[in-house]
Amino acid sequence: MAPRLPERYQTQVRLGRDNDVEEWLATDRTLDRPVLVRILSSEASATRRNTFLERNRLAASVPHQHLVDVFAVGDDESTYAILEWNGGVSIRDRLAAQETLPVAEFLPNAAGLADGLAALHGDGVIHGAIDPGAIQFSAAHPAKLGAFGRPGRWTTPQQDTAALATALRASLTGSESPGIRASQVAEGLPRAVDTALDSAEQGHFSSADLAAALRAIPTAPATSETRDWSWGWLIPAVVLIAAALAVATAGLALDTDPDSPFLFPATPSPTTTTTSVAPSAPQDRATTTVAPISGDEVVLAATTFVLDPDGDGAEHDRELPFLTDGDDATAWRTESYFAPLPLLKPGVGIVFNVAGNPATVDVNGSAGTGYTVAWAASAESPRTGYEDIATGELREETTRVQLTGKDGGVWLLWFTDLPEQEEGVYYTVISEVVFRS
Repeated sequence: MAPRLPERYQTQVRLGRDNDVEEWLATDRTLDRPVLVRILSSEASATRRNTFLERNRLAASVPHQHLVDVFAVGDDESTYAILEWNGGVSIRDRLAAQETLPVAEFLPNAAGLADGLAALHGDGVIHGAIDPGAIQFSAAHPAKLGAFGRPGRWTTPQQDTAALATALRASLTGSESPGIRASQVAEGLPRAVDTALDSAEQGHFSSADLAAALRAIPTAPATSETRDWSWGWLIPAVVLIAAALAVATAGLALDTDPDSPFLFPATPSPTTTTTSVAPSAPQDRATTTVAPISGDEVVLAATTFVLDPDGDGAEHDRELPFLTDGDDATAWRTESYFAPLPLLKPGVGIVFNVAGNPATVDVNGSAGTGYTVAWAASAESPRTGYEDIATGELREETTRVQLTGKDGGVWLLWFTDLPEQEEGVYYTVISEVVFRS
């Protein structure tokens, strides 16, 4: 049965239940916009009603782009709060549909949520019940912390911050188990994220500290163009009002409440060339000894290792020997990324410790892969210590790159962009790299 509200609000669809609070999608007829209505159980005590109203009033006094806006509260025929509704589903709903937060979306939203919580704490407001169900997310809007007025489970800012960190980790791993580290599950996620979340969960970080730590982790600058994300879970959601108030959600076909009618709801083969530049930062590496290539005109590659200063330092390292085994049927590939690489980090690459003075390098790999070939005197050089020699894009056939006369040192094949191999999945496959004298 629809709750009794002021005439201004017309309830449309029951979304489900959050503890002792029912949630409804409604229309604010005065402003002609959808709103989220949270209705406290009619069986709630007077103390519980007062707490619910007070926490929503306090949240309404702290405006922040990563906090759900509270528009109104009331205690007439029912005890309610009217909040913004932008079509986002909760992180808990996403996890129930086996969808984690895209890595490309994580850092800006995680830092923003921590900053929003810091704004609450700065005004003396404790949320008291943060979990994945309290965070709303849609691809078109900032993630928002909401669910104000839940029954409180703790009373200190440190407990709030720890709970947010746990929810953020769960958004990446799909589990609230403390033993699962986010960088081990989410490809392309810097290990510094684990350090920041661990510090918050252990009570060493305030919410402001957590926001600052997450904001300091390198991430690619946002582009001015809004990307039209096309993850497989995105579907149209709900049609409001008989005459047609259509509201698009961010995603997911899933069951949020059993009695709720609301639905959120290879490798190429054998000539060409290229020329000049690309940037970036410190070094993380794993070393693998590889078999030399036979042939009189080939300069042997003795060892290779991954250079991934802005990631987790590994990219299918066990496949590295396939790069120089002389067999096009075997290949190495990068990890899968769920957004274009430039949106995530400056690049990732393979360092070749080459014997001799190569004149060219041949690369067989996925067409459309953006690359830079660079040289450094030492294998210990960070990315910034390399001299960029040639830049281009791999072709369908073998790509041959002319190298300048460098004696000794190491050569870096640095990938700056990866082709979209499946819908929303980006990686490159490299079957062979041959240095020739």
